[in-house]
Amino acid sequence: MESEGLVVGHVYRKLSVRGKTVVLRPMAWDDLDELLAFVNGLVDDKQRGRGSDVFTGFERKVTREEEADWLANRMVRIENGDMVSVLAEVGKRVVANGDIARGHYGETRHRGELGLTVTAVYRGMGIGREMVKVLVREAKRIGLRNLEVEFLSTNQAAIHTYQKAGFREVGRIPAKVHRNGKFLDSLIMARQL
Repeated sequence: MESEGLVVGHVYRKLSVRGKTVVLRPMAWDDLDELLAFVNGLVDDKQRGRGSDVFTGFERKVTREEEADWLANRMVRIENGDMVSVLAEVGKRVVANGDIARGHYGETRHRGELGLTVTAVYRGMGIGREMVKVLVREAKRIGLRNLEVEFLSTNQAAIHTYQKAGFREVGRIPAKVHRNGKFLDSLIMARQL
């Protein structure tokens, strides 16, 4: 039997953004090629300077095999109830990916770490905000009590999005990332469910 978040064809929400339909839905095994295009597009965005607020990673393009390994790991965690994931799709193209990973240890299984990335072309359109709403709802559904998220302190859109979703700043890590000759702080925000 499939878990509630893995029902084939399930849609969390549909949005209309600039005349296009954006579908928010769970990640699925057959998303491999679109996820590969998505992550490699983020690498392109970062290399073109359009990903300056993207936290970390996306240093190089990944192979289909690497993405398949990543997807397999994610899907096992989803099926085990240790992760929830939301994709934003325009047509059949993945334009954003967000997830919440449950803490690994018995003492931390009540908390989740949220991660969210939107392609440069679709940033600033409210997709991330709607995905955070869905992720918070899904975190409650799987029994999480606390959520935290970490991102670059220069990402004003993320700060605004998470504040609107009930998160508050709980910490800052100085010089977490070294990029383009500068050290950048990361910001940690959290909320209780």
